[in-house]
This record gives sequence, structure tokens and C-alpha cells, in this order.
Amino acid sequence: MTPQTPRYKHYDLGKQPAGTVVEVVLSSINNIRLMDERNYRLYASSQPYKFLGGLAVKSPTKLTVPGLGQWHVVVDREGLAKLANSNVRTIQPGSRQARVQEPEAIDPKNVEANGATSADPAPHTGGGNRSPQVMGEILKELNQYKKIANTDALTGLANRRAFDEKLASVFAAGNERPAALIISDVDHFKAFNDTHGHLVGDKVLTIVAAILRKCSSEQIFIARTGGEEFAVIVEGSQATEVQQIAESLRMILEQTPCRDDEAGVDYGRITMSMGICMKADATDAKDIYAKADSALYASKKTGRNRSTLFTASLQAVG
Repeated sequence: MTPQTPRYKHYDLGKQPAGTVVEVVLSSINNIRLMDERNYRLYASSQPYKFLGGLAVKSPTKLTVPGLGQWHVVVDREGLAKLANSNVRTIQPGSRQARVQEPEAIDPKNVEANGATSADPAPHTGGGNRSPQVMGEILKELNQYKKIANTDALTGLANRRAFDEKLASVFAAGNERPAALIISDVDHFKAFNDTHGHLVGDKVLTIVAAILRKCSSEQIFIARTGGEEFAVIVEGSQATEVQQIAESLRMILEQTPCRDDEAGVDYGRITMSMGICMKADATDAKDIYAKADSALYASKKTGRNRSTLFTASLQAVG
């Protein structure tokens, strides 16, 4: 049985024939595990197991199913700083999108103590010119990969990778537009998770994301940057307007009920603490994040469920 602790993201691939290519799209470096039914059950119950895969440093990463059976993929976060957002698809032998691949033989000398092996054989690629239609399909697929790699799997918002790229663009040479960063944490989220469980915790995060998404526009970029932290980049606005945006979001969230009508359970209010820093008060992306984080800490320290604008009197956290 799958444990309740979120050690990994699990994908049940169902019954797959030998030669099926399993393609995993990631937003950051992470561990990939492809295993059959027996070894997945061992893994899920924390017993010694064997798998194909390893630390994936490229995206998409491909593994090949070595034999007919029930197969599973897990994207592991144990021992890593954060769980990568991921997307998995299977390409069966003979399908139009399948690449010709032969599974690598497993050398017993390369098996690690827990049975891990590397199995990411390079596909045989054909030469020759490609038609515009084929090139169009390739470009469409590449754009889809990019979208997946930049999207948070739970909430559908931009993820940390996309956020970092966007924040860097705010400070790019020649960009003189005013901008601001708002970072926010769901108040007491760990205690909420511990009390009600991770499924309810995930529901809270999706509620928060839905409220934030309504504010999204060409000038307002919203991301889930990790755990219960969300970030908003506002461009083209001055401090007063940015503060109004932050307060509006905070109050809407506070007034949104969080309950399960079917089960008759009321989980209480959801509130957020926010920290704001204006681009004019920072030197670069790292600096504005540190100063917004200082303002967020001030909001928490003074009672939570409020927003604070960074000023020189606040000590930036490096």
C-alpha cells in the first residue's frame, strides 16, 4: 500500500509490453524510478527493491520497459531539496511517435546496493530532410514540453523554474519598467497538514491558486514557488497600487470558505502572510527576493494575515 507520507509522485502505467518507452518530463534534476509491480510494492512498503532509472539531469528523460508486465514510475524527492514537477507518458512499440530503441542489458556489476541501475539508452535517429508538417509537430511537442516543465503539477500555476526566469527578466538590461515582488505563505500550513492530512492540504493550495489566478494578467505573473509559498510579480505599478493588489488578494482568501460540504467538515479560515518589495529598492533578482522575504517575516512576526512593504528599516535576509 502506498504510504501516506509524500515521499514521491507515483504514476501507475498499467500493463505495458516490452519496448514501451516511458518519457518523464521534469522541471528540475530529480530521481526517476521505473519498476514492476512486485518491486513497486516493495518500494512503497520501504523494503529492498530493484528498479531502472537513476538521477535524471535532462528533460525529457526516457526509460524503456524491458518486459511485459504492470509497470510504475515514481519521481522521488527523498534526500532532495524539493519534488520536481513532472509529467509522464508512454510510447508503445510501433506507434507513430515511438522512436526505435533497444533496452540496455543490465550488467550485474553495475547494480547498486538497493538494486538501482541506469537504463536510458540513446535512440537510433534517422537522417534525411523532414517535411514542414513533421517539423511543425516537433515544434508543437517541444512547446508542450516547455509548458509542462514550467507548470506546477498540483495547482496549474507557473512553477519555481518559470518564476526564476520571469524575475530575472524584470532585472534584464534595458528593462526600466517599475515592478514589485510579493511573496506569501499560507499561515500555519504545516499544522493544518498535520491535523487534516495532505489531501486536504492539497485542496487548500488549489483554492489559494484559484484565487490568485483570477488576478493574473499581462502585468501580473503568479507562481507557486514551493510548498505553501506563492509569488506574484507585478509590473508597471507603483507601491500604493501593489499594496492594494496584495491586500485585495489577502482579504478575498480570508473570506473564502474552506469546507467539505459532502462530509460536513468546516476546516476554518485560510489566511496568508505577505511580503512586498519594489524593484526600485533592490539591485537584482536575488536582492528583491531577500527583501520581500524580510517583509514576509515581518508580517508573520507581527501577527500573520497581513502584508508588509519592505523599507530600509527592515533587515534583509541573505
